[in-house]
Amino acid sequence: MEVNEIYNVNFLVVKMRFLYISNGDVFNRHELGFVAALNTLGNVDVIELKREEDGVERGLVGSDNGVWDVMFYYVPCRNIIYLTRCGTLIEKVVDLDRYYAVFAAPRLPVFLAKSLSKSGQSVILRLLSIRAAKLRDNLRFRAYEDMAVFMPSIIANMIYIANSAYSITVDHATYAFALRTYPMLRGRLLKLYPPYGFMPGDSKQEDYSKVLEVVDRGDYVLGFTTLSKSGAYLKFEAKPHAVVLYQIARKANIDVVLAGSSLDDWRRVFPSLKPPPNLHFVGAGFGDSVLAKLYSKARLFVMPITNRNISNRLLEGLFYGKPIITTEVVKYIHPELIHGVHVFISTWDSIVDDAIMLLRNDDILKKRERGAKEAYNRFFSTRLNAEVVKKIVGD
Repeated sequence: MEVNEIYNVNFLVVKMRFLYISNGDVFNRHELGFVAALNTLGNVDVIELKREEDGVERGLVGSDNGVWDVMFYYVPCRNIIYLTRCGTLIEKVVDLDRYYAVFAAPRLPVFLAKSLSKSGQSVILRLLSIRAAKLRDNLRFRAYEDMAVFMPSIIANMIYIANSAYSITVDHATYAFALRTYPMLRGRLLKLYPPYGFMPGDSKQEDYSKVLEVVDRGDYVLGFTTLSKSGAYLKFEAKPHAVVLYQIARKANIDVVLAGSSLDDWRRVFPSLKPPPNLHFVGAGFGDSVLAKLYSKARLFVMPITNRNISNRLLEGLFYGKPIITTEVVKYIHPELIHGVHVFISTWDSIVDDAIMLLRNDDILKKRERGAKEAYNRFFSTRLNAEVVKKIVGD
């Protein structure tokens, strides 16, 4: 089911209560945004399985619809062989009869949701990705072990979908793959792009004065990459992203901010390549308030995409309404994003020259800024997500 098929749903604020069972997935930006969207309709409680100790805490979750109180219940449970025991622990901390629907991540969470759901209570799977669908990309990264898990992935995800009333995919590539692979289950499949979410709080990085110093200058190119990683990710994603930002800094008379990595990370990965003085490393670990400041003064956001699945950074750039230049993979994950309207779609070979061209044209940058905001509001907003959830849980 395409989202556009249900755009005509009347949006009503109805006090509902939802449960989300997570195995660490809920702390992804797109899932925090989805939790915020559910709060538009009522209240959300989260069962988090991926933690060593049990506990309960109230957390703040925000998106484009404000900041909301969410209860997080930590129930340590990692293995499906303890399904019954996990279910018993969950029943001790929440009253399952209170919930209108139960949302669940793949693997153990969806099986728990199915086993615990009451009569008339929908189980809705958050089908965040299918590993088999990423085989082509992963083979490019020399992850040859993925060939061995291709069929197990196909079978496992079929079982996850079969155990849900609806399965919500968050990118087009996963949705299209699921439609082709599971035609018998197509009535349960839904494509719904998630909002961007965050958890307000103090910065994890004690000293971020260098970040704010760069922000105060304003008018810079912004990009992210994690050079502290290793293996295939470092070679095929982090390093190419860093090289793009390096080349822009070398060729353009503008500050370039590389977030997510430190100067020490750069020296370790590129020991013989001295960064130009206008390439600034601001590290990682800063909180959402600092992140928002970084975006606020950015002139252009450079976001190459490597894999065909949801990109939290792309979602972030759209949320903050910045002009975005990206690569062709975006056509597979969000074909609704139009080149030259919502984003500028380039290639790995030409992204540096295209970025410099955009930086020389204020009019184009202003249009891309408006386009990013339009794309987010039209395809990713909490309002749209709440409308769709209201429709499917009412079916």
